Amino acid sequence: MSNIGNELGQVLNSVLTTGEGAGLDDLCQGVVRRYRDAGEPEPDAIYVDRDCCSESGESPVLTWFRPWTFTVRLDVFHFMRRFTNGLTTEHHPLYGTFCSKLSSCIFKWDKADIEKLQQAKRAELVKKHPGHNPTHSQVLASITTSELAKHCRRKTRGVEETRALIQQLLDSMWDLTDTTGLSLINQESMSRVWEVQQKHLPCIQDPTGVQLYINTGSKLEKGDKALDVLRCARGSSSLESFHKHQCCFIPGKLKHLTFKILC
Repeated sequence: MSNIGNELGQVLNSVLTTGEGAGLDDLCQGVVRRYRDAGEPEPDAIYVDRDCCSESGESPVLTWFRPWTFTVRLDVFHFMRRFTNGLTTEHHPLYGTFCSKLSSCIFKWDKADIEKLQQAKRAELVKKHPGHNPTHSQVLASITTSELAKHCRRKTRGVEETRALIQQLLDSMWDLTDTTGLSLINQESMSRVWEVQQKHLPCIQDPTGVQLYINTGSKLEKGDKALDVLRCARGSSSLESFHKHQCCFIPGKLKHLTFKILC
């Protein structure tokens, strides 16, 4: 199954074939023609779940979508999923902690957006509890993950900072176990994963000059503050729910190849 979507969450094309890669060139060239016929400019970036780079240094995606020239990026979700192959089990009690910290090694929040959200949450708490001046820790505790995703932007940290932070994370959790003595990390497997995935660190960085967040135009009132509602166009997550629907009505084992086009 090969799927192509855009930054609006729309599925541009979806093709089911009996063999992996069959007709892939025709699929991509068909999208190129549709953009040309509609008078739309070629995309600035395309996110993929694999084939982001090759030993020759040129992504095969560039040949499929010829003559387009764009930035190819690996979806961070799929990059992170590769690290789970180095863990003993997804049911380990430290699994969620590891994934959360791994995400923090890759992304950082926009300081200006965070400050606006904190101000709004402080005003909201004061409104709910008149006469009480909430502490900074109380304000932070009141902010939910959904509010962060809705009102704040994230950006990648850069190759070298990400490399150093992931190495620190692995070092800090290398020997951790649960109460039964089960290790979180399969050290042999994780060593191989980290050795291979380091080459993809440039592939997960935000493309220069590409607008990854869209203001939906709506506002949410929190306290006496009006916050923008943002939609992130990074990665291929908008196609993941489409994959789940496919698994429900198509029997058998599926291999997905995902493209997300950002214009």
